[in-house]
Amino acid sequence: MLSFGHRGAMGYAPENTLLSIRKAIDLGASWVEIDVYLVDQQLLVIHDETLERTTNGSGRLSEYKFAELRQFDAGQGERIPTLQEVIDITKGKVGLNVELKGKGTAIAVIKCLASLDVKHKDSILISSFKINELEQIAQADSMIKIGVLTDKNADAAFTWASTLQAYSIHLSKRMVSQALVKRAREAGLQLYVYTVNSEADIRRMREMGVDGVFSDYPDRVLVGA
Repeated sequence: MLSFGHRGAMGYAPENTLLSIRKAIDLGASWVEIDVYLVDQQLLVIHDETLERTTNGSGRLSEYKFAELRQFDAGQGERIPTLQEVIDITKGKVGLNVELKGKGTAIAVIKCLASLDVKHKDSILISSFKINELEQIAQADSMIKIGVLTDKNADAAFTWASTLQAYSIHLSKRMVSQALVKRAREAGLQLYVYTVNSEADIRRMREMGVDGVFSDYPDRVLVGA
C-alpha cells in the first residue's frame, strides 16, 4: 500500500511548504500530494483560496500579485512555494500528485510539465474534483496520469474515470468499501483513499486492499507494510 504524504507531511510541518514536502520524502513517502492555484499567471502551492488559515496574510489569493503572496509566511518562515519549486525537489525522489484547485490550472500545469522527460512525467499524477480541468489535461497530454477525486458520488467518479481513461480514483475514507475496491480492480484503476491518519484506519485500508492512502503522517503507513 503506497504512502502519499498529504500536503507534504502536514502532521509534522506546515502544509504545502517545501519544508513539509522534504519531511515527507525523509519519512519515506512513496508520493507527495500538493494543491495548486493559478494566481497572476503563476502556479502556487496552497490549499485554500484564502490566506488566513495557512499564512500570516488575509484575504483572497486573487486579490494579490504573485510577488506580494510570496512575502507571506506560510509557517516556520516558509514561503508559499511554486509548482516548479516542488517539482525541482521531488523529481527523481518521489511521485508527485498535483491536485488542481482553482479555475484555469490545467493548461498552466501542462505548460509547467512540458519540459519534463518521459521518465519524470510518468511520476506525475494530476487529480481534481473539477472534471472540466481534468478533461483539459486528458485532451492536452494523454501520457499524464489522471486521478478522479470524489467525496460523494462513487458511481459518477467511476463513470468519469472511464471517460477520461484515468489512472486512479481517489475516495474519502468514509466511502470505501470492499465492493468499491473490487470495482476499481475490475476497472483497472488504482484506488487511493484520503485522509487516513489513525493506525486503525490505516490497518483497515490495508486489509481491504486499497492501493494507497493519503496521510498527514506518511511514516505511519509504512509501519507493518
